[in-house]
Amino acid sequence: MSDEKIKQFISDMSYWQKINLMIAHYMITTKQSREACYEDALNSVSKDENVEYALQSMLNIGPIIDGRGKL
Repeated sequence: MSDEKIKQFISDMSYWQKINLMIAHYMITTKQSREACYEDALNSVSKDENVEYALQSMLNIGPIIDGRGKL
């Protein structure tokens, strides 16, 4: 997805959609609790650049392998 499309997608999101995206991003990339991720999301959601980074990061994360070594 191009940077312009990501910016447009983010600008079309509601505040709560952005919060949920940020929580999911922090939960995937850290070992923090959901509550800690929610706090981090509240602190970073005000800047669309942070949300854009989180979305790009999640889109480009690659395959996730479960504990049994299978996709």
